[in-house]
Amino acid sequence: MNKFTLLLLTLFCISSSFFIGYYFGRSLSSQEIENFKNSLQISLRLHGNTLDVEKSHSNIRVIIDGKVLSGTGSIELKK
Repeated sequence: MNKFTLLLLTLFCISSSFFIGYYFGRSLSSQEIENFKNSLQISLRLHGNTLDVEKSHSNIRVIIDGKVLSGTGSIELKK
């Protein structure tokens, strides 16, 4: 093998490893973001004029009619 062929082979290996690492790293981080978005959710159920709110995490703020809901529970809506 001459030095030029060895140089091209080395550059090809370096560039391909960079792009493979970039692809898998990007897909992993976007998958983690989707999992994070799915884990931090609220559940809303309406029964007549009562709204049941369940939060998956206590740091989630829910604002209804300009009031911040402090915890999980139910709210009676005015008609």
